[in-house]
Amino acid sequence: MLYGLYIVTLHKETHFHLNRFYLLFSYIISLLIPLINIPVNNADKEATFFAVLETVQITSQSAFAIEKYAFINHYVIVFYLIGMSVFLMRFISEIISLIFIHRQCSIEANNQLNIALSKKQIAPFSFFKTIYIDKKTINEESQEKIIMHETIHVRQWHTIDVVFAELICVLNWFNPFCWKMKVALKETHEYLADLGVSEQTPEYAEYFMLLFRNAIGVQPGFANNLNKSLTLKRLIMMKKTRSSKLSKMKVLLAFPIVIVLFIAFSCNKNADKLKSQYSSNVISEKKETVNNTSNNDSKLSAKSNDDKTFISIEKMPEYPNGYNALIDYLSKNIQYPEEAKEKGIEGKVFVNFTVTKTGKIKNVTIKEKGNSLFDAEAIRVVSKMPNWIPGLNKGTPVDVEMTLPIVFKLS
Repeated sequence: MLYGLYIVTLHKETHFHLNRFYLLFSYIISLLIPLINIPVNNADKEATFFAVLETVQITSQSAFAIEKYAFINHYVIVFYLIGMSVFLMRFISEIISLIFIHRQCSIEANNQLNIALSKKQIAPFSFFKTIYIDKKTINEESQEKIIMHETIHVRQWHTIDVVFAELICVLNWFNPFCWKMKVALKETHEYLADLGVSEQTPEYAEYFMLLFRNAIGVQPGFANNLNKSLTLKRLIMMKKTRSSKLSKMKVLLAFPIVIVLFIAFSCNKNADKLKSQYSSNVISEKKETVNNTSNNDSKLSAKSNDDKTFISIEKMPEYPNGYNALIDYLSKNIQYPEEAKEKGIEGKVFVNFTVTKTGKIKNVTIKEKGNSLFDAEAIRVVSKMPNWIPGLNKGTPVDVEMTLPIVFKLS
């Protein structure tokens, strides 16, 4: 969204410093948004505790399904790591390439900068405080303009921008907008350097002929170089009438987008964490075999709505006769809807219910409504569950809101 706003409002404007700031701001905000959580005030709601039931697997087919999904999830992670490794190696290879270029250069100091004169043919570029030039093909007159161009890159610390963008792209190699933003950022750097040179050298034609003459050569991909994205639009941008100060106000459009993104990610953060903990509970036509693969002795966590922090409950609510009895109750009582079977429909239901201080079941609802047939069946069975043994916190019975994920799957 932030990159789209840039394309629509800013990339054709001549506010190059603002464009640079906006692109860097977009990178940083994109990293921060998933990490920020805006608490929702539930002060009016009586404090209850929240917990997700452990995994229930019914029928042998369900165990296979769980293993299948676990394999797919593992495959996705491996695929991501392979991709990241490839692009990380690419980044490292560019650093090694720069080291080789640097070693065969003779270094000269020039006004707090280093001028590296290469013995091999390279396209002029800069990296931090060093400017690399091919001393064989550049005469004194052109060298002055090239150094002028690259000095602007150095003085404005463009290398830091590019290295930062490269690392973001390594981590988000699968996201095309990260790469597009990196290209836009490098392009903006060139506009800034071209603008600086044009203010000191009004001969546009001569300056761009210089660019074309020195367009051939080797340089690391992450370095700032004279001829990056050498296109006609650079000349057009140099000759373009400067944008009005009022057009800078377009950047304010980013703030509503950032606020919406913050709220959207924050509101879904707890839900995403909850869903990541859900295990598939498969209710099939064949219920003779029950496979319970959960660890019933593991310590459960709960969440108190009054203070929004995870705490350990002294004793969680317990179904009469234990967890296996709960599995047995579900497998015997949940019926696959006939209409759904005839139509070959499968689905997933998240049932919320509260185990009160007295052990009664109340407030049976569907967290995320899906197929009405499955919703109705899940509510019917959960509502008829016998009283549970209530949960305890510091020796006192407490209300605990439970979530039971159920997957309806045809055998």
